Amino acid sequence: MSDYLSNGKLISVSKNKKRIMVVDDDHYICATLVELFQEDGFEMDAAYNGPEAVDKFSNNFFDLVLLDINLPKMDGLQVLRELRRLDPDVAIIMATAKTDVATIVESIKSGAENYITKPYHDFASLRAIIQKALENKAVRDENRYLRSRMDFKSQISTIIGNSPKMLELYRMIEKVAPLDTTILLVGETGTGKELLAQAIHQLSHRSDSKFISINCGGIPETLLESTLFGYEKGAFTGAYKRTKGVFEEADGGTLFLDEIGETSPALQVRLLRVLQSRTFQRVGGTEILRSDVRFISATNKDLQSEIKHKNFREDLYYRINVISLFIPRLKERIDDLPLLVQHFIRKYTRQHNKAITGIDPILPAALARYAWPGNVRELENVIERAVALCENATIRAADLPEYITTPANAAYNNAIDISNYGAAKQAFEKNFLLSVLEKHNWNISRAAATIGVPRQNLYLKIKKHGLHR
Repeated sequence: MSDYLSNGKLISVSKNKKRIMVVDDDHYICATLVELFQEDGFEMDAAYNGPEAVDKFSNNFFDLVLLDINLPKMDGLQVLRELRRLDPDVAIIMATAKTDVATIVESIKSGAENYITKPYHDFASLRAIIQKALENKAVRDENRYLRSRMDFKSQISTIIGNSPKMLELYRMIEKVAPLDTTILLVGETGTGKELLAQAIHQLSHRSDSKFISINCGGIPETLLESTLFGYEKGAFTGAYKRTKGVFEEADGGTLFLDEIGETSPALQVRLLRVLQSRTFQRVGGTEILRSDVRFISATNKDLQSEIKHKNFREDLYYRINVISLFIPRLKERIDDLPLLVQHFIRKYTRQHNKAITGIDPILPAALARYAWPGNVRELENVIERAVALCENATIRAADLPEYITTPANAAYNNAIDISNYGAAKQAFEKNFLLSVLEKHNWNISRAAATIGVPRQNLYLKIKKHGLHR
């Protein structure tokens, strides 16, 4: 059971209780079916015409709708299509007074789960159809979740390495994962923070529940707030239906907030409240809802420096920073480079149906000299590109980007290793970004995809370094 406050009253809601809406212009039929299925343990509601059904559906959550085809003001097929637009996952059973094959076929084509003919004499049959539709919906929901976990299993193998720093990180993850405590992952872009968050989730007692990831730096603030907390119908332009946020969707599971340092002070206040009380309100709503989620956050910023500059709340920092895990840069775990290269070659030769066995023996030294500012993500992009371009059994220098293999860039990378770190990092980033942008003829989207950073972050870096064509 979960509880929330509504108009000052504490309301209890069972997470497993299914909600059904009966739509029929016959009030007696609605009352009969509502009473019948309430006895079976369902939460019931009724609507007597099409617009009322759409309005109720847009303001509430329903698992199944029993929808009459012949309705006043708006026919059942129109209602069906509108409900499907509002929620593609809802199960809908059409009810018709006669066996009109054309109408039934059109209903199924428009997304109806099944149909039943009226009048309702055989309630046992109706129960069976509804139960089957709910079971099918549950299977679809479970399949979507299992597919996401299978995707995780295929991606988790990219957390590869046996360098001392990675082995120590694995030991820490194994310790903290079962504790259900709040974790902050600290590491540069492309080091694999999301994969590590997924690994923590998989090793926790919440592994059978959802893992939801949100990139706080990749979503505009107004959209991020409604994504996190959900919104009520009419809360803003385009809010056609009450919609759950990820705090509700992740209830019982894990919520990963990547790049939390990019959030605004106003949003940080709301996040702090959720962390402190586990309660929140939808955008435009007054109900106080509860959510039992485990929080894992990540940042590539120095949050203590952000606190000093008044960009990040100190109280929120201490809430998210119960346990910190620091993820090394690829340059700090260069011993893992051969393992990662071979892994990505195997991955993309299978994906692109190529017969590539390895790389030219002269290349490992060049790869090791390169600074890898985009870390493992950049390495993966480079190897995928090389596999796609390679026309031989082994990857050659011509298959790699010029900025990695040319002696000038190798010398530059060696130079920055012995320079002042902060200045060298800035200088390298400026030159690296300029070379990538020129390579892609200043196509920002392609350049951002190549180096594995969000497009808006690349715009900010271009402005920061004063780069121009």
